Amino acid sequence: MLWNNEETGLNGAYAYVAQRAALQGQEDPPGSGRYPEPKWLGMVQHDMMLFDHGMPRADGTVAKEQRPEADINIEFQSRAKMGDDAQKLAWTFYAANEDYASDYPAAVGPHMTNTDSTPFMDRVAAISLRENERGREIAAGWDPHWHQPSDVFATFNDQDFRLGLNAAQTSLGALARLSGASLVR
Repeated sequence: MLWNNEETGLNGAYAYVAQRAALQGQEDPPGSGRYPEPKWLGMVQHDMMLFDHGMPRADGTVAKEQRPEADINIEFQSRAKMGDDAQKLAWTFYAANEDYASDYPAAVGPHMTNTDSTPFMDRVAAISLRENERGREIAAGWDPHWHQPSDVFATFNDQDFRLGLNAAQTSLGALARLSGASLVR
């Protein structure tokens, strides 16, 4: 799903939850076998997933290449009502990263904040996969393209796209495991 207005207060995600939460798992019309809003099992968000070039230098510039220690940050909010379930989900994604991601490892952190998964975190296990820790690194300028017109395809290089691919490998591997699918490597 895609939401609008994350930058101005998570408006799109909050509106979705407000409008759809009561409908989840409700057959409509009754007896039809149609469920316009399925039961939410969890929320997995990919956000800001390409650029981990490290901390800005003193002059504000950043390295042109992905940093050697780049990773996929898997965040959950430990203080959420569903924090324990979110933590379990985060570690499931971490394990899938170890088995299926080809280049970049994962790190798990308990401080998911100010992101479109926030409206879900007290209802279901909610995690966010991203390039840097949102509260500490992204907000400190580690990604100069964050909320900028330069956040376009042409800005990124092959290493950046590999980080994004590894996030997809991590998520697809975890979702396959959670659904009981068999994976062939």
